[in-house]
Amino acid sequence: MIEPWLYLQKRYGESVASPEDADLIKAASELFVESLPGMTEADYSEHGAAHLRLGYDDGPMYVIEISRLGKATWEEWADQDYENEVCPPRSLQVTEQKALTLWKMLKEKRIEDVRKAFA
Repeated sequence: MIEPWLYLQKRYGESVASPEDADLIKAASELFVESLPGMTEADYSEHGAAHLRLGYDDGPMYVIEISRLGKATWEEWADQDYENEVCPPRSLQVTEQKALTLWKMLKEKRIEDVRKAFA
């Protein structure tokens, strides 16, 4: 079987291939606790989410997006071009710790555990 790829897209656009747990922690912190001088919540909303994607070149792709307001969205795609949705997206409210847990489960390829979390 072909090995999957894993990418973290941080809220300001930086893409991290094969992220370590420290990368996930930093990305979650940017979402939940970052406070830059002079920034308002409206300013933050322009870059209000980050996502982790796990996929296969010729197979499925899984995405967990986390917003600054704690909304987690789970998507399953038959391809990496976002053209063939396997099922409708599912969402839930999360804390920073729960967001990290979900991202780590996806990183560890624990797809069934992620599905159960969003059920």
